[in-house]
Amino acid sequence: MRACFAAPRGQACTRRDVRVMAASEAKPETTIRRHPPSGAATQPCGVMQFRVDVEGNKPRNILEEIVWYKDVELTSRKQRLPLANLMQMVKVAAPARDFVGALLEKRESTGLPGLIAEVKKASPSKGIIRENFNPVEIAMAYEEGGAACLSVLTDEKFFQGGFENLKLIRNAGVRCPLLCKDFIVDAYQVFLARAMGADAILLIAAVLPNQDLAYLTKAAKKLGMVALVEVHTSEEMERVLKLDDIDLLGINNRNLEDFTVDLHRTVDLMDGPMGDQVRERGITVVGESGIFAPADVKVLQDVGVGAILVGESIVKQGDIATGVRNLLQKV
Repeated sequence: MRACFAAPRGQACTRRDVRVMAASEAKPETTIRRHPPSGAATQPCGVMQFRVDVEGNKPRNILEEIVWYKDVELTSRKQRLPLANLMQMVKVAAPARDFVGALLEKRESTGLPGLIAEVKKASPSKGIIRENFNPVEIAMAYEEGGAACLSVLTDEKFFQGGFENLKLIRNAGVRCPLLCKDFIVDAYQVFLARAMGADAILLIAAVLPNQDLAYLTKAAKKLGMVALVEVHTSEEMERVLKLDDIDLLGINNRNLEDFTVDLHRTVDLMDGPMGDQVRERGITVVGESGIFAPADVKVLQDVGVGAILVGESIVKQGDIATGVRNLLQKV
């Protein structure tokens, strides 16, 4: 047996030491770190807040910054609305609607991928996208134009959304099923989404390892919802396809490192063994980002994409219903 760093100096490695070495060298499943590696930069001390800046303890990109802030947001939410109270709200909420069924029905009736249209006011990169933002009016215009489902941004700090927008849209009589689009890291958010009227949730593979994806997907299904599991890379897609219970697979055409967008990210991922597996398993693929025109829709439809998620290119238009109809033209 050889000497190694995991064993006391001068001693040979045991099998346990080898396992320790392998674990320490294992590549993490996710590319987005869930927490600051050295803990929160700001720590409370009575009425004072002390901040300690540690090298390497800053977010590497905007997505990581958003995910780290979720701890702060969730702590506040749980204090204002304890889980026991939230669960009571879930019990009296109207039943969830069939999100996947709505997409498939629209695809069957139109011959085009079902549209998940996004109710979105702002983004970290673009700032305010729609100044005159009325979530109910936008949702109704999407539905009038022919959207199958709606995606509602609920992140407050970075996207100026809110969970109350789900409730407003649902209570206004909009029939389209609703996706809660947030950066979900905790089951509390799943319960909150259902209590506010969501029929589906977004789970991001870059943020969540498979164990968490499986747990949160199961939690959603127990509440009658479905999870849209989003991937950005071939590595993430390969990992996610190891899960048994996947109904919706989102392929985001945005590169998380430089935020460039390329529709052929979806084309490349679907044009191979993983694409074959998706089709064999009957998983509905949702194309995300970079969809601006009917020609873009056709590129994705030609490789087997069954639904598309579109926000900015429609929501910023003056006539949203017409924008939907223009996008959903056959070419």
